Amino acid sequence: MTETQTTDGRVPETVQVSFPEGRYGRRREPSRRRPGVTAAFTAAVVAAGMAAAWLLTESYGQDELSERLLAFDDSVPGQVEITFEVYKPAGEGAVCAVRSRDLAGAEIGYAEVEIPADDSTHVETTYVLPVEGDVNTGEVLRCWQAD
Repeated sequence: MTETQTTDGRVPETVQVSFPEGRYGRRREPSRRRPGVTAAFTAAVVAAGMAAAWLLTESYGQDELSERLLAFDDSVPGQVEITFEVYKPAGEGAVCAVRSRDLAGAEIGYAEVEIPADDSTHVETTYVLPVEGDVNTGEVLRCWQAD
């Protein structure tokens, strides 16, 4: 038996339902579609989103300084050699925080490395960080402009 058949096999006719006058309140007329209002609202939302993205990028976006860890070498006990690169404005110096952690995640070495001011915008540097314990990682936390 399918859904469109009754128990005796007949196919039911489509019945038009009519409600008693005034019993369920006034039936609403279908509302008009307003494509102009929808388009204006959509454009306003997109413009507001783009303005918010621009403001947040200006406030919290990429600084002129950026750093990237290239390698770390922990083959010598008591120290870790951290190699990293810094992109900075030409003629300005920078300071970078480097650290090392052990297997438990505890900090076992920390230093602030000064990058001298010169005309280059890309500096690759290697720093030997003394540590107290077994090295698991060597990291560059962040860099900022030197005073």
